[in-house]
Order: sequence, then C-alpha cells, then structure tokens
Amino acid sequence: MTDRHFLPAFETEYSLIDPRVSIFIRWIALSGQLTTVLIVHFALGFLLPLVPLLTIIAIGIILNLWQSWLNKNAVQLSRLSVLFVLIFDVTQLAALLYFAGGLLNPFSILFLAPVAVSAAILDVFSTITLVIIVTVCASILSIYHLPLPWTYEGFVIPPLYQFGLWIALVISTIFMAYYVFWLAQKSKRTSEMLGQTKLMLASERQVIALGSLATAAAHKLGSPLTTIRLISDDLMTQLKLNSIQKEDLLLLKTEVERCQIILSELDSDAMKTSRELNILMPLGLAIQKMVANTISSFKVQIEWKVENSSDKNQPEIAQIPELSYALEAILENANDFAETKITLVISWDHESIYINVIDDGMGYSPSILSNIGQPENSSRLGQEGHRGLGLFLVQSFIRQLNGTTIFQNRKPNGASVEIKIPIESLV
Repeated sequence: MTDRHFLPAFETEYSLIDPRVSIFIRWIALSGQLTTVLIVHFALGFLLPLVPLLTIIAIGIILNLWQSWLNKNAVQLSRLSVLFVLIFDVTQLAALLYFAGGLLNPFSILFLAPVAVSAAILDVFSTITLVIIVTVCASILSIYHLPLPWTYEGFVIPPLYQFGLWIALVISTIFMAYYVFWLAQKSKRTSEMLGQTKLMLASERQVIALGSLATAAAHKLGSPLTTIRLISDDLMTQLKLNSIQKEDLLLLKTEVERCQIILSELDSDAMKTSRELNILMPLGLAIQKMVANTISSFKVQIEWKVENSSDKNQPEIAQIPELSYALEAILENANDFAETKITLVISWDHESIYINVIDDGMGYSPSILSNIGQPENSSRLGQEGHRGLGLFLVQSFIRQLNGTTIFQNRKPNGASVEIKIPIESLV
C-alpha cells in the first residue's frame, strides 16, 4: 500500500529542468566522447576498439534523438525521467570505460557529474540510487575491463593502486552527493523563506491598497447618502402621507443612517492601515509609529535620541512595510539581550536617513558576527521556535530599500545595528 501511494507522488513531481537544456548538454557530452575516441585512436596512436566504442556512442545519439522527439512539446521533465536519464549517462560511461581501461582511464572522474546533478535537483531517494549505481559500476570496472592501450612495454599498474582508485572514486561520489545535496537543500529553504516573506509584504501592500479604496469609497458615498436622507426628511414634512408611505420613508431614513455608520466605521478602519502608512510624516514620528506596538511590551527602557542640525530639516517619510518589519526584528532581538535599556538614535542628511539601535547586553558572539547575513545564524537556533532568520531578514529588507546595515559590538559591552537608507526609497 505504501508503494501504491509513493509512486504516483514521485512521478508527478517536477524539476526545473528544461528538456531542451538536458538534450543540449547531452549533445555536448556525446560530441566530447566521440572527439576524444577519435583523437586518442587516430591522432595519439593508441589502438582502441573503435567498433564497440562508436556503437555505444551511437546508442546515446539515438536515445537523445528519441528524447528530442518525445519532449518536443514538453515544458519540463519529471523527476523520474531525469533520474532515468542520469542512470543512462552512468551506464553509458561505464560501458565506454570498460573498453578503455576501466578506472585507470582518467575520464572515470566523470562518474561524479551525474551524481552532482542529482544531488542538486532531485530528492534523496534519487541521489542514493545513483550513488549505488555508480558504486556498482566502479566496482565492476575495477575488476573487469579491457586494458589501456599502453605504448610502454612492461608498464603495469599495481593492484593496490587500482584499489585506491576505486576507494577514492566511491568516497568522492558519496561526499559530492552529500555536500551538493546539503547546499541545495539549504538554498531551497532560504528561497522558500524569502518567498514567504515577500508574500507577506505583498499582502501588507494589498491591505494598504484596499484601505485606500475603502477610504475613497466612504468619502464618495457619503454625499449621496446625505442627499437621500435630506430628501426623505423633506418628503415627511411637506407631503401628506398615509401610514404605509410614512413607514417606508422612516425605513429608508433608518437604512441611510445605517449605511452612513457602516461607511464611517469602514473609513476609520481604512485610515488605520492606509493613512498612517501612506501619508508622509516627519522621520522621528514615522519611526515611533512603526515600532509603537512592538516596544509597548518590552521589559527594558527605550531611549530616543534625535541628532540633527539647524540647516537640515527633518525629512518626511512613509511607513514602508520593509523598514517597519526590519526595525521590529532588530528591536525584538535587542530586547532579548539588553540588560537595562535600548537606545534608538535617529539622524539624517540631505540624501539618507540613519537609524542606530544600541543595547547594553552581552553583544554578538564572534561566530554570529562572522556569519552576519546568512540564514540559520543564531545563538538560539532551535530554541523556543527561533529559526535564525532575524538578522538575515533584516538585511534582506534593508537591501530592498537600497540601504545598508552594519552589525557590531560596542565597548565595554553591548551591540549596535546601524541602518542607512536613501530618503528617496522611503517616500
């Protein structure tokens, strides 16, 4: 029952491999194989068994032509198809090496190429399968193969050296598979996290846009509803109405008042998400509003410092979501490590704003500072849900605003995060 559920899921997964790219790469490989065989045989004078070697290459050409026809209208290859293609590459290379010296042939190192590709784009099962196949092929070739066409009489490779080649190839295959797979998985996790963050920011911007539309709708509908209410009042005072008509006008007036109340509430809610975030306001006030909810529950004191000069008016900025999330992440991190207070210093010049968040905690450890900007970089990784993404996301957000961040320790203790962002990115 497990197999029946497993195989369809495996077959329906897709990799980001364009079949045209795969076919093109194989044409390059086949061309290289054919060129190498012909040069070694005719130019270098080594007598190779041309018929079987050219037959194996011809099989690869036929299969590549078949794949070109099969995938003529395809957009992607399935993971299972990619695995079968890589298995064919391994077995074809093993067949060529059988007629050309086995593992003693310098081109036996090409066994690593299909494994690296599998580790980068396929799953664990596919990669392990390919490693096993490479190990089996290498084991067979270490024992059964035609000798290299040496031109030097009496030159014999010691069996111990041949065994060393086999060990080196197998270990290299396993190491390459593990290392490339680990890097690929880490890159995928990072991309997924960035994608989720971008989706969150996009949702935030969509909420802001909807808030703006709601505000506009509330203002535009306000006047017609007021006119309807006034006309209803005039009709009730000027006309002689029976009880049924009077009840209808009263109901109309009640519903108009109800609509006005709903629009008022809608306008109020929209103003919270749209007006406060979109309307430009002085730098210090904008930053205070962006972090107000975050610092309200802090255990330490927040000290504000505004450093400016008389010849530079305070710039006005919007409450950009990227800056808001970055500041919240920095302040929450500082609150976790600060002893008594956090100092937030704001300054500016004609082109940029500068925000410096300083805490009096223990500061960053050397290992954290050396890997600033990398995901999963935290002294609390895995503890209480910490995923080591705070500083990584901060740098990503600030970079999206064309800004820079500097993380450093202060003497005698404490840490600081300095942010520099062009003013034009915040308006």
